[in-house]
Formats: sequence, C-alpha cells, structure tokens
Amino acid sequence: MSSYDPTSIDVQVLGFCLDIDFFTKVSNILDRDMFTREMKDVYDAIVFSHTKYAASLNTSELLSLFNDRNPAMPDSAREKAHELITALEPGSPDKHDLYLDLVNNFWLRDRARQIGEKAIEIFTGESEDFGALRQIIDVIEDGRISDKTTYRVVTNDLDALIDEEVGDPDFPFEFELIREHLPGLDRGNLGILFARPEVGKTTFCSFLAASYVRQGFKVSYWANEEPAEKIMLRIAQSYFAVFKSEMRGPMREDFVRRYAEEIAPYLTIMDSVGTSIEELDDYAKLNSPDVMFMDQLDKFRIGGEYNRGDERLKETYVLAREIAKRNKCLVWAVSQASYEAHDRQFIDYSMLDNSRTGKAGEADIIIGIGKTGASDVTNTVRHICISKNKINGYHDMINANIDVQRGVYY
Repeated sequence: MSSYDPTSIDVQVLGFCLDIDFFTKVSNILDRDMFTREMKDVYDAIVFSHTKYAASLNTSELLSLFNDRNPAMPDSAREKAHELITALEPGSPDKHDLYLDLVNNFWLRDRARQIGEKAIEIFTGESEDFGALRQIIDVIEDGRISDKTTYRVVTNDLDALIDEEVGDPDFPFEFELIREHLPGLDRGNLGILFARPEVGKTTFCSFLAASYVRQGFKVSYWANEEPAEKIMLRIAQSYFAVFKSEMRGPMREDFVRRYAEEIAPYLTIMDSVGTSIEELDDYAKLNSPDVMFMDQLDKFRIGGEYNRGDERLKETYVLAREIAKRNKCLVWAVSQASYEAHDRQFIDYSMLDNSRTGKAGEADIIIGIGKTGASDVTNTVRHICISKNKINGYHDMINANIDVQRGVYY
C-alpha cells in the first residue's frame, strides 16, 4: 500500500502537472522548493519531460524517465519515489479551473511557510531583514498566485490607446518655459530632480507641488531633509506667490482660510526621516496619490543586503519606479548633485551624487538645476537642464529666474 495520500494537496498538484497544458498555466508560479525532498526529484523529472518533449505523460512514462535520470539513487529512496509516482493522477482537462484553485491554495500554504521561517529568523536575531518579510506579505496581498506572473497583457482597443498614449499629458507643466519644450508627464513616470545644495531644489519642488495642487491633483510630499513644517510653508508661499511677511500681515486670516479650502484637501506632507521604501508603497496603495515627491530618495531605507552603495541606490530607484507604475502615479525623486556640478550652468545626469548610471537608468525624465556666480539672493539666474527625456526626446538648457522670497520660478 502506498504511503502517499492521493488526496493530499501536494500529491494532487504533482499529478495535475502531468498534463502539459495545465503545467504551462502554472509553471511560472510553481517551484521545486514548494515540495518535500522526495517530491522534488519527481517534480524535476516532470519539468525535464515537458521542457524536452513538450507533451503530456502518464505515470508509466514518468517512472521510466525517473529511473533513467536517477540511476544511482538508493533503493529506499527509489521505492518511495515509485510509490509517489503511482499515486499521481493527471485529472481531467475540463476541471482545470478547479485545479488552478488548488494550486493557488498550495502556493498560499508555501508563502505561509516562508513567512513563518523569516519571522523566526527575525525573532531569534538571526536576521534583521524586515524588508524581505514585508515583500512576502505584499506578494500575498497584491494578488495571490498572479504576483509571480510579471507580464501584463495590454488592451487591444487601439482607439483607447491612442487617447491614452498620444493625447495630452496627465500632469501638464504650468511653467511656460518648460511647457513649450515638454508639455508634461504621465502616470507611471519617474522623474529625478537634482542640484547642488542651496541652488533651488526645494523651491522648484514647492513650485511644482503648488502647481499640481492648483490643478486639483492629490500630492504627497515626503520630507527627508528639511522639516516638514517648513516644506508646508514653502508650498503655500509658492501657491500664493507671496513673501512670508505678507502671510503674516493683514491678509493672514485670508491666507489661512484659503489654505484650508484650496490646498489642504489636495496636499499631504510627511516628516519621513527613517522611512522605508516599503512604507511609501503601502501609503500609495492605501491613499492613491496622483503625485509623490520623495525628497532625498537616496536616504530612504530598503530591505536586503548590498555589497556596494551604488547597488543599493539603483535598487532604491527601481523600487521608486515600481511604486509609480504599480500605483499609477507620478513620482518625483529629489537628489543631490556631485561637486562636479558646482558653479556650472549645464549639469547632466552623470553628475548625480553617488551614482552616475544606476539611478539615472530608471528615470523617464531627469532635470538638473545649474547655477554660476554668487550665492546670495541677488543672483536669481538658474539653468534648468533636461539631460534625460524619454517623454519627447527634448534635451537642452532652459534659462530661468528664481524668486526665493516668494518661492517661484519665472
């Protein structure tokens, strides 16, 4: 009598895999590590057969193939494998939907095992990789079995695609000097804005954020350098285009009222020192922002271990891009420029701090802000440098002015 129960879920899944059509449907989510040690060898034989012969097989054919592939296997192990193979049942082609549900449950059970193992490692101090645990949980939350299916079939509605891909941008630039060369950006885009310190990055971001709010977009700003309260005030300044002294003047109550009515419903600002990329993703899933500003993205925490800093930075920007695509929002990553960009008009993405190519490779648009000459408020000239542009291909330097006191570019 066989020691394997043909009704157990792992035995059933192996049996269903004898059918080449069914195996093709689930091969992208099944893995040999989901099975016990004895079952791994049988699963390997099934995969080998389907890969080489591209045909279904029965248990007799699997027995012969298994013996050919494992000539030196000990008799006790071979006997167990034979018992397993004879217990397999390929099932019926008209019940594939039912079998898919069973495979889904099998997959979920394996994910539960992984969560338990990872949680024990963290609990015992063997690991501090909370990001890996979060990723396993996210896989389950994001769609069960489909998470390991990384492709997406696009719509075959050409009319809808023309409107979506050829029409007006989702997020138009209000600033005319940019708009005449680059009309705007779309959902799923990742932009990088970079400059040397005290050149005008935060003012530019506040200027952009105010513009998006004015257009009715939900904006979340993750402050990882300047205090969040200061960012809030600067965005308000940009929105109203006024001096701080004016906001404290006779019109103060009017500004407070207008902020509550016109800005607050669309703007959320987070003080995010020590925040992880996973938290940003969780926020986007729960709140569906239209635009996310990630100030000093390099400083956000990510899970995993990396031998080099540039590898960690590249992965950080990969994850930021995934947040944009998965949540259908626009992400602006704010970064420093290296010293090479000091006192220069045109700066390109090779001058991104700590990463010449890794960060830049993930972006759809990269804008640098160059400046030469004195650092005081009398030097208002700034050079907006578009050095990477996958949107419409425009690359050049746009000369503009900054009014730091009112938080605007003109």
